Amino acid sequence: MLRSGTVEELKALASKGRGFARTNLYYVYLPSIMSQNSAYEHGVLCTSVTLPSRQLTTVERPLGVSQQAVAHGFVNPNINMTFRVLNDQGTREYFEKWQSLALKQYDDIEGRFELAYPDQYCKKVEIYQLEKGVSYPIYNKDVNLGPINLSFDIDLGTQLEKIYKWTLDRAYPVSITYETFSDGSQNEISQFNVEFAYHYWTGEKFDPKNKLKKALTGVLGSIAANI
Repeated sequence: MLRSGTVEELKALASKGRGFARTNLYYVYLPSIMSQNSAYEHGVLCTSVTLPSRQLTTVERPLGVSQQAVAHGFVNPNINMTFRVLNDQGTREYFEKWQSLALKQYDDIEGRFELAYPDQYCKKVEIYQLEKGVSYPIYNKDVNLGPINLSFDIDLGTQLEKIYKWTLDRAYPVSITYETFSDGSQNEISQFNVEFAYHYWTGEKFDPKNKLKKALTGVLGSIAANI
């Protein structure tokens, strides 16, 4: 017999799953382009990102007097990212350079471009979902270090841990949409949108519990060695 869940069951489920995932805890790892050795700062400026999805394509197959949809492939819809703009215009320049790898003007004559091979402009992009670190206090009743009574806290909640990663294979910025300038607001930050096409995506789950256990073991070992 079906029944609705209770509040306590929901709390227990959330505790078992280490809490609910937050949409504002993420990071986008972008590739290096041309002379730029690191694109870390561009990922920090990303204000929103749509996650990759997959849609099965089907064909109709007659089955008796009815039609049945049968899967025969899939498509990966493009994703969108929005970025804040700094006064140095570095993020705009980054994506414009990336697009120029695909279609490069090879002389000063207008309209004469050289089309590159996909391997020259397709790159790997990684999207990370993060989890806040949690403070785990450890008291002397749980740790026995001989005749000395200790009471201390170990705070491991200062860092963000990765819990899931989406990897876009052979991605590139197919479209850059800039905002419209307006004098309506003096405090509005300039932003622009980038649409990415990609060949395929994969997902990978991380378990931060193992890292936490290793960190606790290392801290306790150091304390015991100095007594």
